Amino acid sequence: MDFELTTASVSAWLQEHGLVPHGASVEVEELPGGVSATVVAVRGPGVGVVVKQALPRLRVADEWLAKPERAETEAEAMRLCGELTPGVVPRVLAVDPAHHVLAMELVEGAANWQAEVGEGRPHPEVGAWAGSVLGRWHVVTAADATVPGRFPDVEAFEQLRLRPFHETVMERQPALAPAVAPYLAELRRAPRCLVHGDYAMKNILVGDGVPVVLDFEVAHAGNPVFDVAFFLSFPVLSAIRWPGVADAMQALADGFLAAYEAAAGAGFAGEAASVTGHTACLVLSRTDGKSPALFFDPPSRERARAVGAHLLAHPDRGLWSWRP
Repeated sequence: MDFELTTASVSAWLQEHGLVPHGASVEVEELPGGVSATVVAVRGPGVGVVVKQALPRLRVADEWLAKPERAETEAEAMRLCGELTPGVVPRVLAVDPAHHVLAMELVEGAANWQAEVGEGRPHPEVGAWAGSVLGRWHVVTAADATVPGRFPDVEAFEQLRLRPFHETVMERQPALAPAVAPYLAELRRAPRCLVHGDYAMKNILVGDGVPVVLDFEVAHAGNPVFDVAFFLSFPVLSAIRWPGVADAMQALADGFLAAYEAAAGAGFAGEAASVTGHTACLVLSRTDGKSPALFFDPPSRERARAVGAHLLAHPDRGLWSWRP
């Protein structure tokens, strides 16, 4: 890429795309946590924009490469989901396919849900909202014959999820590989609907208004069970890390599942044991995959590894069977 998004280059890019007048006085800030992309917020009179450029190599210790064209897929998925649930997804303002950059509206006055959990503010009531939104996306796009053609490329999902998560767990924990393999194979079968690919509390903003969902760069036509399990892995991981919010995390997950089934239909993403097994794989991906949970300390990582192995061995006992 001959254009690199930085706090120094963003203003010229915004001016070129008609989002900031020439000579306008703006404040520029690189947002933290950009593992897979550079993300810059720009604020000024009448201006509130987030600009994001997908990285070809992710900022993690292991070598982790991914096609930057996922930025265009992200913009397409944001537009579609924004149409299905107005106000839930930031509006896409511009897309630059030549440099894999997209601009979206800046959401102010809201907090990252996962960060709130870490501060002891779990917002369990938002679980039902998250399940309802995801269920609508899944069931509506499952009935839309154009979705497979609009989202045919699963390479970013392979690069950002299946290979660094499931396959890496199988390599690093070979004793668990036979149990993980069937779940991995299921995710590679014929697509059923639009899958967000990163649907979790870490990508949802909460505040006084309607929550907002971010980070659609792993969107693809695929299996809905991935989104359901990916979301559920975070309440489980959070309950392990912060036992004081464990009851709230279980209530949050229960509300999420009930609302999801109300929106999409009972069993749409699979039976309960299957959802638990997929969740187990994703819990383990945060202990032994290429993207370990940043909020873990060494003792909680060991506990999470044990919980993931338990759920993988006994998915029929339920998602919270590891709790006393």
